[in-house]
Amino acid sequence: MPAAMMVPEEENQEEMDNEDLETLLQRLKCGKNGDSELFQEEYRIQLLPQSQHPLCNLTDRTAQKGSIYLLQRELQVFSEHVTSESLEGVMDMNSLQGGMETDEMSDSTKDDSMDDTPGMVTELHPVSVKEARYFLSLYATAHNPAAEDAQPAVFPLWVKVEVQSSRERVCYMGSELHSNKKGQVTGISTFTVTAKGPFPTPANLPTLDVLQKRHRARVFPPNNNVVNRGFAQYDVFGTGSQDATGDNQTSVLIECSWKDVTSVLQLPPYNSDTVMHIRAVPGDMKSAAYNIYRELQTLTGFVEGLKTGEVLWCLEENATPLTTTVSNFIQEFTELHVKKRALQKVQNEADINSPMHSMLLPPRKDLDFTEALWEKLLGCSGYQELLDCLHLVCTALQQGKIQPMVHRSNQSELACLVRESFKGTMRAPELDGSLPVRLLAEIGVEKMKRDYTHFFIAEELTTLSQLSAYLKTDASLEDDLTLLHKLHVILEMVAACKAFLDLPHENLRTLLGMALQHYGNHPHDDGHTFQLPLSAGACVKRVYERSQAAMWRLEQMSGGKEDQVTSVSQISTRPLYEHAVCALGDMTLGDPMADTQPYFLTTVQQSRVYFT
Repeated sequence: MPAAMMVPEEENQEEMDNEDLETLLQRLKCGKNGDSELFQEEYRIQLLPQSQHPLCNLTDRTAQKGSIYLLQRELQVFSEHVTSESLEGVMDMNSLQGGMETDEMSDSTKDDSMDDTPGMVTELHPVSVKEARYFLSLYATAHNPAAEDAQPAVFPLWVKVEVQSSRERVCYMGSELHSNKKGQVTGISTFTVTAKGPFPTPANLPTLDVLQKRHRARVFPPNNNVVNRGFAQYDVFGTGSQDATGDNQTSVLIECSWKDVTSVLQLPPYNSDTVMHIRAVPGDMKSAAYNIYRELQTLTGFVEGLKTGEVLWCLEENATPLTTTVSNFIQEFTELHVKKRALQKVQNEADINSPMHSMLLPPRKDLDFTEALWEKLLGCSGYQELLDCLHLVCTALQQGKIQPMVHRSNQSELACLVRESFKGTMRAPELDGSLPVRLLAEIGVEKMKRDYTHFFIAEELTTLSQLSAYLKTDASLEDDLTLLHKLHVILEMVAACKAFLDLPHENLRTLLGMALQHYGNHPHDDGHTFQLPLSAGACVKRVYERSQAAMWRLEQMSGGKEDQVTSVSQISTRPLYEHAVCALGDMTLGDPMADTQPYFLTTVQQSRVYFT
């Protein structure tokens, strides 16, 4: 039997999950064959990960800890081009009608699917509400402990529903089992998900009274004791949904929750619990730190070139030959009485061209000789040009024509040559092979280390001792580069907060501390999301007032543990389910660049029942 679509990491867990799936399939097959007049078609069940749970964007439920089974209809449709991609997501699944597929059948299907020729392909489609209720009733019956052949607890079963098959526009139905510590099934929760919209304005949405009446109508015996909570999410910057972790984009989201909702689309009150979710992805051209990211990428190319032997040189043509630029740079240091003035000129130019300047942050005023030289040599167009420039520098140092300043902490080989030139003991290095590129990479690493350190300390966000783990002096160039990439992700986060939120200084310090601790214990990861609790102060209030909530949710709960009834009503600016959108026809989804967006209403009705 082929593996299911979602394969757990542990082999023993994989075997157990496949046995559970086989048991479930056999139960549903028996039920379907018993009503062959109603069900003439073929169905498939997929094992999906938690990230694809139908409710992953609707609730904060901690019950979503594992995978789920998703049932859909399988159809054979004609396609002019049959390729392996046409069958993606269909192979390695189990058929209700055809039984268990063998490995040989799967392999032959894969081989045949490689031909780019007309033919039949398999597609998965939603089922009707009537079919969904039928399969879910079989699922509940199969696991009722009162039955003689009751089955052990398995993953929840969800069914994708065709929205046009019901007046309520049901798009998903599901059942999830409850079990005790011994693994015995004790109850079951049923879910019905509906999708409606778009609604052009808030006035077209159901009112709070309407939503409360709908909820109370499901409570038996009647109970007016309803506990409600409100949730809101604001996209401050970047992606429009928190689950889009694959997007190559920095995102800043503000999430709020509070009790006692008073109206639909209510603004979060001051006593709401507020959390910022921030994910920094370097390379976003809208980022204030984009220029320094480009500088880091250039440095990365030099360091990687030392390993591969291939360096990506700058392709931009300079108006002035780089050797002329470096000669003029050296000339400014030749006379002692103009050295101070020349160094100040270099620093002033660095202030203007500094990547930090675009962020309106204090630029560095202490560039040493090798750091200023790095900024000149960034535009090298080839190995020979770099070699000629370094010859000019080493010759000037060896002959004592210049005695520039270098930082005491600067441990690059070129900085050591500068110190030797002070004593007249400098020996010119043999500039051949990979040495010129290594010299260039070393001064780039030293310069960027001090760039990040200066920014964080000048802004009083951390201390030098807290950064010590990122400023190792005995690390290799590759390790130094990894640490620089981690520091840059942190810089991107702080830059985004300063640009879009105007967070209090204490919040920035806390965020930086969290990031330093995380990357001190974990490898470099551009997609990690940090969560920072915030107080509902003036800066957050401005976000509420000047932007439309991307998501607003009302959760209503009634009853006790034995007969709990839950209703969730979520209003969002984008529809949650693609198959529900297809049924909207020509109805517009709104202009993403518009000031206001239409609204989509998704509801979840959950009922919990315990077996006696």
